[in-house]
Amino acid sequence: MSYLVAARPAAGATLLLGTLLLLLGPLGAAPSYAGPETGPLTVAPAPAPAPRESALDKQVERREHALTAMFAVAEQHARVEQVRSDRLRALGYTGDLPALETILPLGGYHLSAGFGAAGPLWEADHTGLDFGAPSGTDLVAIADATVSEVAYAGPYGLRTVLTLEDGTDVWYCHQMVSLVSPGQSVEIGELLGLVGTTGNTTGPHLHLEVHPAGGAATDPAAWLTAAGMTP
Repeated sequence: MSYLVAARPAAGATLLLGTLLLLLGPLGAAPSYAGPETGPLTVAPAPAPAPRESALDKQVERREHALTAMFAVAEQHARVEQVRSDRLRALGYTGDLPALETILPLGGYHLSAGFGAAGPLWEADHTGLDFGAPSGTDLVAIADATVSEVAYAGPYGLRTVLTLEDGTDVWYCHQMVSLVSPGQSVEIGELLGLVGTTGNTTGPHLHLEVHPAGGAATDPAAWLTAAGMTP
């Protein structure tokens, strides 16, 4: 009978095998190498901005907001000026329309009675200026103003009172109808009402009175002429 006997490895081979086992580790284990460990990739957070940079950014942002607001106001003002100019142009005015501060209260009229006139038509001297015009003729604001009153006022009929920016009261009397309300702000050339015959009249007309500072009546023709609008 014969036996198969494994040959004993030489001493050098034994040393090499031992070295490989040390490097490979236990059977099935992954090789292990000395060196830096590896793991999931991470991104370091950005450094916080320096206080000076943060303050500068906020200042720039505030200025940008301020400029945006300024441009918005400028655009709104331009639109308002355009509407104002279009309104005055439609009434027949020309030239530097945005600079126009006073206009006549209506167009297509004839003067039928002046300030201070006397006679059987009035209980006392005439305190206004009468603009004769057909019933239904548009009446417009002679300047930027606030509507102080809209009411029937005895012989004055339906009266609208405007208070101008300097405190002057302007009366629109004998109206057929008023299209504004007390407390309302109106702009130059804006429609107020229509010529009528309410109150004591002999025909359709606007009786216009001007009361500086809300006081005694003054000659509307002289007042309008001083404002650059000769009736």
